[in-house]
Amino acid sequence: MDLHTLFLSLLLLQIAMGALDTVAHHELMEKLANRRSAALELRLHAARGLVYGLLFLVFAWLRPQGLWLAAVWALVLVEVGITLWDFVVEDATRLLPNSERVLHTILAVNGGAMFAVYALATRGDWGLPSALTPVAHGWMSWALSAAALGIGLSALRDGLAARANAAEPPPRPLLGEHPQQHFLVSGGTGFIGTALIEGLLAGGHRITVLSRDPRRAALRFGGRARCIADTAELRDDEAVDVVVNLAGAPVVGRRWSAARKRALLASRVGTTRALRAWCERAQRRPALWLQASAIGIYGAQARSGPERRAPEAVADDFASELCVAWERAAAPIAEQGMRMATLRLGLVLHRSGGILPMLSLSAALGCAATLGSGRQWFAWIHLDDVLAFVEDAVRHPGVRGAYNLVAPSGCTQAEFARALARAHRRPAWLRVPAWPLRAALGEMATMLLDGPQVEPQRLLDQRHRFVHAGLDSALAVHAPAPHLDHEGGEHPGEFHGTVEHGPAGAGRLR
Repeated sequence: MDLHTLFLSLLLLQIAMGALDTVAHHELMEKLANRRSAALELRLHAARGLVYGLLFLVFAWLRPQGLWLAAVWALVLVEVGITLWDFVVEDATRLLPNSERVLHTILAVNGGAMFAVYALATRGDWGLPSALTPVAHGWMSWALSAAALGIGLSALRDGLAARANAAEPPPRPLLGEHPQQHFLVSGGTGFIGTALIEGLLAGGHRITVLSRDPRRAALRFGGRARCIADTAELRDDEAVDVVVNLAGAPVVGRRWSAARKRALLASRVGTTRALRAWCERAQRRPALWLQASAIGIYGAQARSGPERRAPEAVADDFASELCVAWERAAAPIAEQGMRMATLRLGLVLHRSGGILPMLSLSAALGCAATLGSGRQWFAWIHLDDVLAFVEDAVRHPGVRGAYNLVAPSGCTQAEFARALARAHRRPAWLRVPAWPLRAALGEMATMLLDGPQVEPQRLLDQRHRFVHAGLDSALAVHAPAPHLDHEGGEHPGEFHGTVEHGPAGAGRLR
């Protein structure tokens, strides 16, 4: 193997590892495109991607000589400078997982070897007349061209995401007019938890985050929140006003094997029991416990009218069993007299996380898809309405019991796909049959193909005003954050009227 072929082999290896880093870490694990704090890192990735794309095309089809070779090395130095800057920004804004640090080290070693080989392979080209001589390297040239196209599209995507993140308004202060309270939040680094904590911090409240990785959580919130790994770090005389229990491993991901199901249950039930045990020994119990759950509790393809207080698990439906176990783990809190409100969440929509970014990317590429028959129910709610409900639960002592947190204008999955395509000005022509989804995802496919049809009956009875009651509003690509005027205007999520206490202490607002 000559030196130039060795260089191209090392370059293709570098490309493969870089693609793995981008997909596994930047997209799936860290979701940088959806994080407002990642705007600068995304701009650096976009700039570096453009440099890489140009270099790949040069290496694929041209042999630089003389001053042109100097221009290539100038681009290499620009890439090295951007990468070093990127390292600094990464360390300042997020805690890199071990796998990403190891991969970066391998990339750096391989990159150094690659360019050392290139320097040896081209040492005789410096004295030749300045020219870009066409060359071809067979399949390697075509592979490098494909890589140039891919990284160019990735750079464009990162640049657009960086611009969108930079334009994202700062978090809306939550409960800013309310006296300062101490919130204990589990699952605070997740999609909903991050938005909630940022809003509460902006509102001037104290936050303690219970997290499996407190260092990562502390970095995410800029050191403004106290982050702990275990409830044993909470003192018995700790003064906590509100517990928000969101902790749980993501249900979307690997297939629901027996081991995966045990992990999903343990992540929810174990954390809930630990929080409950601390509340039971605390000298001053919190005034409010907000418990996360999901509408999957009713079972696939179910139809739910008014919220059922304690539904039984649906046999052979893991999503239902998971939600029932989660709610039962927290139930003794309410039985001991603490006020509890359970958030039975539909699919939560926002550009910063959840399923919407992935679906929006497909729609933007013209691939918004109808899944299966498309007639299955798609019960959704916007993140703004979830946060508004939390505010109302803190403000109003009559808010207790289970609530279906879904928008009043639910829709079928096909209607959602068409609305999403319309928001991106794209057609909705693609249809994916149910059988490949069931084959690929197993039991998890029920979340896409068998959604329960539920209504926010209690919210409607209590005349709750939704920030995003309609799907077009929730999916608006460039919709500004709603302005909530706490001084003279009306809060979009406010309950109106007085509180009546019904049987068993259940608060009902009229």
